[in-house]
This record gives sequence, C-alpha cells and structure tokens, in this order.
Amino acid sequence: MKLDHIAFVAQTLEQAQAYAAQRFGVALPAGGKHPLMGTHNLVTRIAPGVFLEFIAIDPEAASPNRTRWFALDRLTREGTLEEAPRLFGWVASLPDLARNTSESPQHELLEVTRGDLRWHFFHRSDGEAEAGGCWPALIDWASGQSPVDRMQDVGLRLNQFQIAHPEMQAIRAKLQGLGWDASEPENRSVKLTDAARPGLTLVLDTPNGRVQIEGGGL
Repeated sequence: MKLDHIAFVAQTLEQAQAYAAQRFGVALPAGGKHPLMGTHNLVTRIAPGVFLEFIAIDPEAASPNRTRWFALDRLTREGTLEEAPRLFGWVASLPDLARNTSESPQHELLEVTRGDLRWHFFHRSDGEAEAGGCWPALIDWASGQSPVDRMQDVGLRLNQFQIAHPEMQAIRAKLQGLGWDASEPENRSVKLTDAARPGLTLVLDTPNGRVQIEGGGL
C-alpha cells in the first residue's frame, strides 16, 4: 500500500490553474475526463510514484447517474469552492483491490476510465471524504502500472504530507493491516500524527519557494 496521489477539489479547472500560477508559479498539465463521474482533472508528478491532482466538475459532461466523487456535488452546492480550490484528501494504491475490499452500503468499488487508462477505485458511495480526508480512497491501476511516470513534471516537489487525526493510532493500525510501510519511497514524505481534529498539511517546494497548504475536514 503506497501513497498514489494527493487531491485538491476546485470549482473549475480554470480556477485551479489560476491558483497554481499564484501559489506555486506553475501551469498544471491537463489530465483528462472521467465519463463515469462527469469530472475532469489536471495532474503533475511531485515525487517518484506520486502525483498531485486538481479535480472539478466537467461542464461539458452529462450529469452522472450517481453522486460525484471527492464530494464535488456538495462542495459546489454549498459554495465551499467559490474562493479557491481546497485540499481534499489522498488516494493510496492497493494491489488486488477487488480481493482486498468488500462493498457495503457505505462503500463501492468502481471500474473507472480516463482516456486509455483503466483502474479500480474504492471510496464512500456518497462521495464524501473518509475520516475528514485522513483515510484514503483506494486505487488499483490496470496491470498494476500507475500513469505517474508519463505525467509532466513542472517543478513541484513533495516535501511533506502530514495527516493528523484524533484516532491516528487506529488509522495507522488499519493502514498497516493493508500493507502500509513507511519506508517505501512513495510513503517517506507522509507523516501520521495525532491531533485534536482531522486535518491535512501539504508542504511543496515550488518555483515560488516552499508552500504550506492546510486542508482536509471537508
């Protein structure tokens, strides 16, 4: 089990580009469209095996017959994203996802596509973050091959990703039960810590210098 990517949610991808230009001093490469969810994204590699994603509702897509992931329906409806994108949560890769998870009324296992990419995705069926964004959604790329090495590098470097939660001992044990190893290259920048309330802190080295972003709890 490894850190796969860190996800921001945005009102639009144009808003995400403006945010990245102002905060990081970069232009974010286009990712693609997710027909199942009616969303699209921007993606860039930030560490070996790890990428950063900004995701938004695709205004050109048909409305999906399901609740969109990353709580985009609720956050858009509530106006939470009107001022700026928000750091939402993270996604961990887990091999043999279909075998290692079981569906429930609260969760679902999806088969997702984006262009020529195929993957399984396990998340809350209502699209909400788990444990305030401190528990990851799970992904299993087809053939076990993440597209991260094909992604453009625009000069962002992952310095640290801190995940804080009042029940971190239980979260850590659950992660380790799924094979989480802090010594894996993709996981070395992840810091699991106790806190009074759930929260995420992302530290990136960028062309604009070191940038710290607080999030989670959405």
